[in-house]
Amino acid sequence: MKAGFAKHSLSTKLLLLTIVFVFVAEFVVLVPSIAKQRRDWFMIRFEEAYLASLALEGPRQGAADETLVRQLFSTANILGVTINSDDMRMLILAPEINPHGSPNMLRVDLTRENSMDMIRHAWTSLFSRGDNLIQATGEPQFATGQTVDIIVSQKALREDLYAYARNIFLLSLIISTLTAGLVYWALNRMIVRPVKRLTENIIAFDADPENALGILQPSGRKDEIGAAEESLAAMEKSVRDLLGERRRLAALGAGISKISHDLRNILASAQLMSDRLAKSDDPSVRKLSPRLISALDRAIALSRDTLTFGRMETRLLSKSPFSLHELVGEVFDDTAAMGVTAQNNAPETLSINADRTQLYRALFNLVRNAVDAITEIPDVEGAVTIEAQVENGAVAIFIADTGPGLPDHAKADLFEPFKGSQKPGGSGLGVAIAAEIVRAHGGALTLEKSDETGAIFRITLPGAAA
Repeated sequence: MKAGFAKHSLSTKLLLLTIVFVFVAEFVVLVPSIAKQRRDWFMIRFEEAYLASLALEGPRQGAADETLVRQLFSTANILGVTINSDDMRMLILAPEINPHGSPNMLRVDLTRENSMDMIRHAWTSLFSRGDNLIQATGEPQFATGQTVDIIVSQKALREDLYAYARNIFLLSLIISTLTAGLVYWALNRMIVRPVKRLTENIIAFDADPENALGILQPSGRKDEIGAAEESLAAMEKSVRDLLGERRRLAALGAGISKISHDLRNILASAQLMSDRLAKSDDPSVRKLSPRLISALDRAIALSRDTLTFGRMETRLLSKSPFSLHELVGEVFDDTAAMGVTAQNNAPETLSINADRTQLYRALFNLVRNAVDAITEIPDVEGAVTIEAQVENGAVAIFIADTGPGLPDHAKADLFEPFKGSQKPGGSGLGVAIAAEIVRAHGGALTLEKSDETGAIFRITLPGAAA
């Protein structure tokens, strides 16, 4: 049954649950209602018996006809009446008991019943069998200090309770159906339809996420459904933008792979020529050829590793001990022509264990970005400083410049590829590549400071001190 219920639509479940809940509520109301109906049934007969007794006690000329009184009692299903007053008992009507049968006589005293007794006795009468006699004691409303004993048929009481319960059931059925219909109509418009619209939109967007027409248009509601629509629309727009960016990056990667292939061939030819320059008879040429060969080797490695961006992993690194001061010197030698003052404050005795080529790329990108920021300020000779220190076995490298700093809007996407560039024509890959390389080493690249006096980047390489 549970599995069958789960197969129904949300609207059907809502309708069925509303009917069930209304029935449950009506049943809760029915329990005390049956008890009240039983009490009212007895009280009506107490009043009729007391009024009939007053008529019989009156002057003879005004007394009611005894036959008429018996008919009145018979109509009310009263078989016997006794009036109790001031320790006196007056028999008004005696029940006609079949001498061949001994019907059971049930005793009920309504003057001593509490709420729970009333409920228990009412439901006991409702589910009783046979036609026993009930002797009930009660106090009529206007009979001060007097009680009335009546003898009634249990069957008559049961039939009255049955009729009342049947009427309540039919009324509950009408109320529950009407309520379920109204609740279903209201909730279907307020909740079910909007949720169905959200579900259909999600399915359609999943089938074609790059279709701009598939993005949900919020209805402008101010409740939770409206908030869900706003969130879903924002999420779908973000997913569409990310997929578009991913498609553009894939196309860019394909183009870079082709350029990288051709560039490696060109650099290989240049490397052959640099080998010939190394054998030149000119001393100045032979002096410059090692640096040229080193630069070509790094260019070839850079071309080979271009496509590894975004998937830089620790296992791709080739770590070895080397002097950080010498590496920083090479970076500054390769950026000397950019027209800024370079200060290599890395300790000459500090040796670190890392991938020398990749760390060179990271430092070179950061220094080149710093130089580009400084050259944007006219007629100002800036400086780039690199310092390093050992902190609890980790190497902390600081790259500081005297540029104008980064604008606030650039800090949020600083480490995102193609987003962090702040100059026309920039790719926005410099800081992103540096951060990727540092993360591959198990470290972190952070922006320590950025204001009008310059910016400071910090590279932390855990366990790199050798």
